[in-house]
Amino acid sequence: MAKIEVKREIQDMSVSDCYQACKSLIDTIGYKIFKTRDLANLIICNETIDGQRVSLSLMVPFGSPTTINLNLSSDEMDENALQIEAERILDSIFTNLNS
Repeated sequence: MAKIEVKREIQDMSVSDCYQACKSLIDTIGYKIFKTRDLANLIICNETIDGQRVSLSLMVPFGSPTTINLNLSSDEMDENALQIEAERILDSIFTNLNS
């Protein structure tokens, strides 16, 4: 089982605004929300990519600076493939946040 964690800082956005924006963008990114924990700013998703199941946890932790933490795991994909998927997700988020 492969797992990765990626963190990115978000400039000029509050934690709450960033979390709400990420929550509204999940469908655009291609994932379906399985569960949310609004008190923890946590979104849990499951998706199948090219026939391979991927679990995604996206968290916007309280604190400064505002950051997005992604945790991806898969029984079928390796760490390199998960890293590429994490970059795709973050690129999509940043593109949508800046538009």
